[in-house]
Amino acid sequence: MSKPRDLLATLLGVRVARALHGRWRRLSATERDHLSPLADDVRERALDLRGTGDPETAARELAQANEKLADALVESAEANPEVTHAEVLHLREDLTRELERLVEGDIAASQLGPPADPAPAGQVPSPPHR
Repeated sequence: MSKPRDLLATLLGVRVARALHGRWRRLSATERDHLSPLADDVRERALDLRGTGDPETAARELAQANEKLADALVESAEANPEVTHAEVLHLREDLTRELERLVEGDIAASQLGPPADPAPAGQVPSPPHR
């Protein structure tokens, strides 16, 4: 995996993790306690991503943890009688957009290739045209 792709995957995964963790922190204490293992997993994976020797695997595992927490946030909202159906739909749409950004970013990052060689080995690159 190239360095730009590593960086993009890391930034997007951490961004989604931060957004999900923020949503979790705004829940009631009872709901937070129920989802705490998933939120802790997301936070730990986001922190671990910075120093891992295998960023591709770590980014994939963070994405999976993000999806699990997003699903659990929606399920929690659906089970809460104080949350309206419209609010659940809005939450689902927001979370879907966040996760889609992660996927789109991963696709864009996969299209990043290594930088082109300025000239074949042993040749001097031509000057830029003005």
